[in-house]
Amino acid sequence: MGQILLIGLAAGAASALLVAGVAAGTMLAVPLFYLAPLPIMVAGLAFSHWAALFGVLFGAASLGVVFSTTFLFAYLIGIGGPAWVLAYAALLARDEPAGRGGMVWFSVSGIVILAAVLATGSTLAGLLSVASDYETYRAAVAAAFGAFVEVQKEVGGAGLAPADAASMSGLVAGVLPGMAATLSMVTQLVCLYLAGRAAMVSGRLARPWPHLAGLRLPQVTSLLLAVIVAASVIPGMAGLAASAAGATLVTAFVLAGFAALHDLTRGRTARPLILTAAWVATLALGWPVLGVALFGLVDTMFHLRTRLGTGGGPPAANDR
Repeated sequence: MGQILLIGLAAGAASALLVAGVAAGTMLAVPLFYLAPLPIMVAGLAFSHWAALFGVLFGAASLGVVFSTTFLFAYLIGIGGPAWVLAYAALLARDEPAGRGGMVWFSVSGIVILAAVLATGSTLAGLLSVASDYETYRAAVAAAFGAFVEVQKEVGGAGLAPADAASMSGLVAGVLPGMAATLSMVTQLVCLYLAGRAAMVSGRLARPWPHLAGLRLPQVTSLLLAVIVAASVIPGMAGLAASAAGATLVTAFVLAGFAALHDLTRGRTARPLILTAAWVATLALGWPVLGVALFGLVDTMFHLRTRLGTGGGPPAANDR
């Protein structure tokens, strides 16, 4: 237990330093901030969920002492807590004679959906910490956007007319929760992947490495997405909450779309060209991500891989 505690303290200190680095205001501090969940996840996957839990508590307490209780709760809800939950879930398993090695592990689709739920929850918690009603939230975003415009004017920017600034701040207020939730979800999943790779290289990863291209979301997520999209048009905070949840579900379908694309192109001579074009177009242009999400949605609803004969085998390490 002493070793686990020391590992947890080291992981928590590293994670807290990555978060606190933002206060330095340097360009390098921003990408390092997004790696803050990584030490917690490495401790959880390579050693014990207890080590990760100690790390979360120590990291939160350190930030609370140095900065404020706001940092403490923000770290617990937005960074450390989700990191611990995802690392813990990734190692959940049950005895199953038909499973690989006699075990069935927590599925990759389950991890993706869990990440979406956690990202939505942390975003809504942050939203409610800013304002308890929609008008107060709009006013806060407008004030922040106005300050940004003034800074741009001071450094020689063209600025915006008052009417344009008001319209733009309204647009920002509408899309901000979805963008924040998506960024949180992607950050946590990327850190989980890196932590899993690190644990596997060190030989301490308890579960078999999953077949990521086998990712398929449950069909019920298609219906859930439709309900959430319909709810996102509701005015006020309820609509903002639905937009955040919808953005994370769309992100899950993007991952499912890329997984289907990787799976369906196996063994084909054009595979490198297709995958390179899909990834480069998505990263460079952005909008093709909607096509990938639609592809993931269609595969989820109609089981394209099964129909085309590429998904008949059992998934590795219970990936679906």
